[in-house]
Amino acid sequence: MGISGSGKSHLGNLISHELDAPFIEGDDIHPPSNVQKMSSGIPLNDQDREVWLDAIKTEITNISKSSSSRPYFFITCSALKFQYREFLSKVTNDDLKIWFIYLKASKEVLKQRMLNRQNHFMKENMLESQFETFEEPKDTEEKIIIIDANREDNEIKEDILKKIKVLDL
Repeated sequence: MGISGSGKSHLGNLISHELDAPFIEGDDIHPPSNVQKMSSGIPLNDQDREVWLDAIKTEITNISKSSSSRPYFFITCSALKFQYREFLSKVTNDDLKIWFIYLKASKEVLKQRMLNRQNHFMKENMLESQFETFEEPKDTEEKIIIIDANREDNEIKEDILKKIKVLDL
């Protein structure tokens, strides 16, 4: 989880390959209307995100059923607000443990990453709206791993892998 440009897609893909775990790119689940809005520089609202979060929750349920022999899988999602994280945490499979890996990066780092990436509907001019919407995880929120994402990809990846191992997820 994290603001656009934090490395969710790239790192999620790297880690899922490292752990031979299923990976779902949350951006691919957005309905076309959401992609169109963001491509046009219009921030999503809670109603827009509700459809997307429902689709992600469905993916979580489906993949947990189909990959029951694997200890984990990864889905990227910004999960900008507490209510979104809480909604996604409540799935129908009681055996499933949902953890959020929060890739925390400075606005400057995020902006540079967004400027460097190509072929993505979310442009750097939308960064401010993400910060306005974002609710920093509180100490009372459970199952959140906070990762310093102001570093090189390999350092971030290794940090995440260590924390997953320590927590025995």
